[in-house]
Amino acid sequence: MTVVKVVLPVPVNKSFHYSLPKDLENNEIVHRRVKVPFGNRVLIGYALSIVEEHEIDEKIKLKNIIEILDSSSILTEEIVNMAQWLSETYLCSIGEAFATIVPVSLKIPKRLTNPKTKKIKIENPDFQITKYQQKAFEEITACIKTNKNENFLLHGVTSSGKTEVYLRSIQCAIDNNKSAIFLLPEISLTPQFINILNTRFGSVVALWHSGVTTIKKYKIFHSIQTGEIKIVVGARSAAFLPFTNLGLIIIDEEHENTYKQNNKPSYDAKEIALWRGKYNNAVTVFGSATPSLETYKKCLDNDLKLLELPERVDSKPLPIIEMISLKDVKTKVSVFSKKMFNAIKKALARREQIIIFLNRRGFSPSIMCQKCDTVIHCPDCSIAMVYHKNPEHLKCHYCGKEIHFPTKCPKCNSKEFNIFGVGTQRIEEDLKKLFPHTKIFRLDGDTAKSKDIYAKVYEGIKNEEYSILLGTQMVAKGFDFPRVSLVCVVDADTSLYLPDFRSSERTFQLLTQVAGRCGRSKITGKVLVQTKYPDNYALLFAQEYNYKKFYEYEMKFRKDLRYPPFCNIAKLTIRNKDEKKALDFAQTISDFLDNQISATKCNIDLLGPSQSYISKLNGTYRWQIILKGTRKELKTLLEQVSTIKTPSETFINMELDPSDLL
Repeated sequence: MTVVKVVLPVPVNKSFHYSLPKDLENNEIVHRRVKVPFGNRVLIGYALSIVEEHEIDEKIKLKNIIEILDSSSILTEEIVNMAQWLSETYLCSIGEAFATIVPVSLKIPKRLTNPKTKKIKIENPDFQITKYQQKAFEEITACIKTNKNENFLLHGVTSSGKTEVYLRSIQCAIDNNKSAIFLLPEISLTPQFINILNTRFGSVVALWHSGVTTIKKYKIFHSIQTGEIKIVVGARSAAFLPFTNLGLIIIDEEHENTYKQNNKPSYDAKEIALWRGKYNNAVTVFGSATPSLETYKKCLDNDLKLLELPERVDSKPLPIIEMISLKDVKTKVSVFSKKMFNAIKKALARREQIIIFLNRRGFSPSIMCQKCDTVIHCPDCSIAMVYHKNPEHLKCHYCGKEIHFPTKCPKCNSKEFNIFGVGTQRIEEDLKKLFPHTKIFRLDGDTAKSKDIYAKVYEGIKNEEYSILLGTQMVAKGFDFPRVSLVCVVDADTSLYLPDFRSSERTFQLLTQVAGRCGRSKITGKVLVQTKYPDNYALLFAQEYNYKKFYEYEMKFRKDLRYPPFCNIAKLTIRNKDEKKALDFAQTISDFLDNQISATKCNIDLLGPSQSYISKLNGTYRWQIILKGTRKELKTLLEQVSTIKTPSETFINMELDPSDLL
């Protein structure tokens, strides 16, 4: 009897033994996915090795493997080592780690074609790069050529030519028979970058993100292992792809929190990139105009090498950012101050393009009873429902629940409601009234459900089919449209005073990034920002494009209050549909942690339990506990918490270095 050691994507950190039935014995099985019975379920697991006879307990009757899913080995030695590291670092089982790296959902196509040798098309650019680009390129490629593991931060103002440095570095990797991974923070950016990469490198480029089908993903996975694909551009999960000759990993817009996985295992793609860079003697390049404070501090501590691009290509000036204080605005044209309205009108008259940014979806955030001021909340979440006009309904932007517009107030039975606040749908309607002959493209979480929407917006704006691009955070990142001369930020305050220590940093980054979308060619750019708080330091430093001053100011605050990068943070979220049970278990965990901290005398700050920012989500009440300390101390504490028996219908999620505290 052949016995196989299998790990499964379940929260139990152990392997399981299965027997290989005679009809499968002639098949190779090690490092392939297998279908196995587990309790009363059938799961897909990963066959790690053949078990020696002395390791088997003869008293236990083993279950048979049902099916071997892969025709060839799908786990490399690096993947096995990475899974072990992922399990230890992010407090998940080894099976959950494997499932993160090689998804169980990958579907084998009916026919896998034999790889054809593809001629790499390299279209060399015929333009000169700046001296800053040249210096950055030379430092990066010197390490690629010599197989030296080095980690860089490419800190360049918007439109300073970071992409060209990336492309030439990728070309160097290809020239040296190596592969490259290019990570992006948003799917919305992939059509633009795929277009650029295909033009430069041809058919050796593949796209990887959640919108790619499971069959297509298997083909890409296979083509990477055979060497047919040499460059992948994609979202955070692309960091795991099984290149065996990896030479370069690029993390563009590295400050974005989308590189952090929120679900278990809550990995950070930037940390994955650093691990793989070290394992493969490869180069890792982080790029941003507004690096996260943690990343920039690593440069000052000599953990990353800083490369700077302080000027825009062709010495183009940065757009002028002008603050419009809403406290001083007495009359408005719709949601726009008169100054913003007139600027839009003039830009359209010049046949230039405009980006209008609002960090909010829907026609209007909320509806309120005229009589008793009751705001209509989601019945399953502690959040106001958003009014959508076409078709007319209310929607929760957290759980997705939709209801009809109410006929009467649930509290006082009044039939009169006020619609207050503003969202992208409302702005779109107002723009159509103000500028009836102008073509507008709205890009937000509601319109972006179609898988080809990003390609449509990219091509539409690039080909000047639309004059105005209106949207949420999706429009603030990475887009390069030469005819955009004006950026209008309707409300800069949405993210400014959230109860999260990163709120000022996120606001500074968002404003700087969205400002950088204009004035990228010969047309001079201008940015208008409406705010109630024009004297806020994050807005003032963004207005000056002064990252270093913002960094110094913000770091004093972080140090005084002991927040990252001066410590690590763990967030524990306790959930139950019964509010009292959720609170009771949160208090139990808090008391346990308090006792452990006192007994070991470690330097850990314990905050909570307190209600989460959204205290009820999907009908489940949420309480959270925050811990501040060193990563090692926090990891030890969380491992101890994981041994506590969780009551029925209560769930606990533990996250190291979460992207936010909301």
